[in-house]
Amino acid sequence: MQNKNLKQKRLGIAFAGFAAAAMFAAAVPATQVFASGDETAIVAADLPLIEVSIQDASPLETIKKSLIELKASTDDSIDLNAIDIAQSQIDLQGFDRSAKGIQTVTARLSLAEGSDESAGTTKSLGYTFIQNATVKMVSSDAPQLKLKADAVTVNNGDTWNSSSYISYINDDSGILPALIVEGNVDMSTDGDYYVSYTAIDIEGNKTKADLKVSVKTPEEVIKAREEAERLAAEEAAAEAERLAQEAREREEEERRAAEEAAAAEEAERLAQLEAQAQAEAENGSDYAGTDTPLTGSADNPYYGGWSNCVYGAWQLAHDLQGVNLPSWGYAGTWLYSAQASGYATGSAPAAGSIAVYTGHVAYVAAVEGDMVYIMEGGFNGGYNERWVSKDYIYGQSCQGYIYLH
Repeated sequence: MQNKNLKQKRLGIAFAGFAAAAMFAAAVPATQVFASGDETAIVAADLPLIEVSIQDASPLETIKKSLIELKASTDDSIDLNAIDIAQSQIDLQGFDRSAKGIQTVTARLSLAEGSDESAGTTKSLGYTFIQNATVKMVSSDAPQLKLKADAVTVNNGDTWNSSSYISYINDDSGILPALIVEGNVDMSTDGDYYVSYTAIDIEGNKTKADLKVSVKTPEEVIKAREEAERLAAEEAAAEAERLAQEAREREEEERRAAEEAAAAEEAERLAQLEAQAQAEAENGSDYAGTDTPLTGSADNPYYGGWSNCVYGAWQLAHDLQGVNLPSWGYAGTWLYSAQASGYATGSAPAAGSIAVYTGHVAYVAAVEGDMVYIMEGGFNGGYNERWVSKDYIYGQSCQGYIYLH
């Protein structure tokens, strides 16, 4: 009965920490991680300033792009090259595109991995974050003029329509600017032509944009498109192979480092056991080892505080369960070292166990289906709590669980 009450008390400490984190998130913008299906949402603590022109035809796209790039610059787990910004989704609350000045908004962004043209689908990264931001809506003195592209290719024999290539034209005065189009395009003769667009407001301010028009026969247009697609596919394949090779080299390097560390620790452990056995033999003892798990001292043997994941896992086992683990070295070798020390291990998660990943360890506070709630050090340089899959965290697979009791 006493042990049962002790476990309830320790788990109570852990879940009290969860409740405290939720209250803190309601009071100020704080980092909070939680599970939503296969998504992970994060509320970031900073409040960036994004400047948007009131004449911008797509202000939501401008804000979305700025927030995704900002997130990628501060979160090493996000690869901007793997994100399709255009297909990523934004839900923006508190935004008025017609109001000049500063607005405080809340954006929920869901990142997309990219499009599969053969299937016509867009893959989700399963990564969603919520970001508070300050948006400053500004206007410019010159009128706004934007073309759909800087250069276009048209078929020989089609009808030329200069206005069809204008994306938008606007002025903050509310009066539509005058438009002057200069340049001739002969749609019956192949070649390159240049068209100049000039927007003029009532005060004489001007904005100019140029368009290159390439007139080609339909067969040449098709060939040019096919060649461009072929080159793009070759470049994409080469880039994918380069990234895959880099990933293979990193995995091989990590594997060799883990094996070397494990071998060194095992050699040290065997040497210690041999010395102990020798000492017992010299003293006339019948000592022949024990099946009882070895324990360390009451002092955390790891350095770096909560910036170090092994420090955090050791400290949480000590604080929440009163277990003083041995010094097991590098995180990736903990499972092997625990087995050598006599601890039970397995692939099934359990509350109060230690999850061991490729290069990370964390304390498991709760299990719900295929999700586990971990408490950890070494997450963005400090302490963290979050729901994750029982089989992996971002970029690392779970090697197994160490059962402390």
